[in-house]
Amino acid sequence: MDSAWPILPVVWPLATATLLLGVRDPRALRGLSLLSLVVLFGLELALLPQIAAGEILVHRLGDWPAPFGIVLVLDRLALVMLLLAALTGVAVLAYEWAEGDRANTDLPFFPLFHFLLVGLNGAFVTGDIFNLFVFFEVMLIASYGLLTLGGRIRQLSAGFQFVALNLLSSALFLFGIGVLYGLTGTLNFADLAVKVALLPAADATLLHVAMMTLLVVFAAKAALLPLSFWLPDSYPAAPVPISAMFGGIATKVGVYALLRVFTTVFAEVRALPADLIVALGVTSMLVGVLGAVAQTEIRRLLSFHIISQIGYLAFGIGMFTVAGLAGAIFYLVHYTIVKCALFLMAGIGERLGGASSLKKLGGLARNSPALAALFFIAGISLAGIPPTSGFFGKFILLSAGLEAQHYVGVTIGFIAGLLTLFSMMKIWTMAFWGEALQQSPEPPRRMQLAAVGLLVSFTITLAAGAEPVYRFARAAAEQTLDTPGYVRAVLGEGNE
Repeated sequence: MDSAWPILPVVWPLATATLLLGVRDPRALRGLSLLSLVVLFGLELALLPQIAAGEILVHRLGDWPAPFGIVLVLDRLALVMLLLAALTGVAVLAYEWAEGDRANTDLPFFPLFHFLLVGLNGAFVTGDIFNLFVFFEVMLIASYGLLTLGGRIRQLSAGFQFVALNLLSSALFLFGIGVLYGLTGTLNFADLAVKVALLPAADATLLHVAMMTLLVVFAAKAALLPLSFWLPDSYPAAPVPISAMFGGIATKVGVYALLRVFTTVFAEVRALPADLIVALGVTSMLVGVLGAVAQTEIRRLLSFHIISQIGYLAFGIGMFTVAGLAGAIFYLVHYTIVKCALFLMAGIGERLGGASSLKKLGGLARNSPALAALFFIAGISLAGIPPTSGFFGKFILLSAGLEAQHYVGVTIGFIAGLLTLFSMMKIWTMAFWGEALQQSPEPPRRMQLAAVGLLVSFTITLAAGAEPVYRFARAAAEQTLDTPGYVRAVLGEGNE
């Protein structure tokens, strides 16, 4: 269905970022930035009934027909990602407002934050692979700026590593796009899906080169092993609001790209990469959580958990079944919200306890019972303890794995869950229990607790409404796997 709505999530933050470049008053910067994102979240939420009914909204820039012009596509999966980006963004900006860091208003924090959203949202709605690359680069530039704001040595070092890997993956991305274009003469996802399926056997080798190249690129963006070495150094080095935004939603762009490209462009030829995606996911589950168990710095520990949790998502995606994708989508919603909340709580704990190392923290539960309660809920949810949203997410994913006879993956997923619980209890006993090591702690600001409470309330709601959310996730999985339906929506009837 033709609609102007798919362009809104790109234009809105772009206009906000441009406007904020000319604002100097700190309160105006924070207020306009947060208000803009709240409004965008509301507008996206208003689309939920229409999208949930199964409509795919398509916007053709300049009214050029696909595949000749640029198209933006909004379906169930894309809307889920847009809502998660807006929700985590609102919580992060509310946290930053309460923190009141003067440096963020002196530096271009707020324009860069909204440029980051331009890249994120553009990647979620784009309908062609070259513009996916363009939006990746927009996100990369904004991410590097945010990661290095303040110019501390640790930030610059982490930023260099982050940019070096992403520049290499960008070069590989262009190579993969070039091979695909040489084979098919098109860049549009829907048109690629049609033409890739019709390629002669003589082109099979080049097609697999392009496919495996893109798999490497998306695995690096998503921080799947063995291409996740950059993440544990990069995310803890950033200021708390940025590490929360990165940890919550930024790495999911790689997961989304992996899912979108391999369910459309390579729908007919994905057997080999499917097995590899499952293997990478299972390995990431275990190695990531083992890395987390060994850490004593809270945000570094949580960063290793990102690798493990992305492994669960890759495990679900690699099955390419309705049950597997439904589990991955449900788990993605749960994990994005919980991870963002945990990073924000880590920031509050560092301020409250005066340290980031678990060895130097203690008594946070006594100093802030509200923070302790919120952390406990988020922590057991991440570990998958019933009846939390994490339990339902892991149950759906691992049940899909049993159905697909991935018994090794299911076993490792269960073990990784137990180790996740162990690492969360490690934070609880060392940071929240015991005697306070700082005698005059600074109490957490109410708006920061409110920002965390917003996210935790969504995880509770997700658990309470697990059945309807799962139904939506399953419908989104069915729509995502329906490549002919996607092709019809973008190219028109008779092209599937």
